[in-house]
Amino acid sequence: MNSGMPALLGALRGPVMLMTLGGLLTAHRFSEAGFSKTWPALLIVFGLMKLFQRLASSNAGDALPPGTAGGAQ
Repeated sequence: MNSGMPALLGALRGPVMLMTLGGLLTAHRFSEAGFSKTWPALLIVFGLMKLFQRLASSNAGDALPPGTAGGAQ
């Protein structure tokens, strides 16, 4: 049931990074927060997306019957 979750999170990583970049550039343009101070948020978002993808893939692996690797023998 959760087998598509890691792929979904991998597919969402790019759009989420672009939205984060857009938000940071908007903040740079319209506020005192310069991009030189806020760019680490991109690293944090990237790390969180990788963490969620890893957690989803490990949860999907737990759903397999014992003794099978990837569902094939």
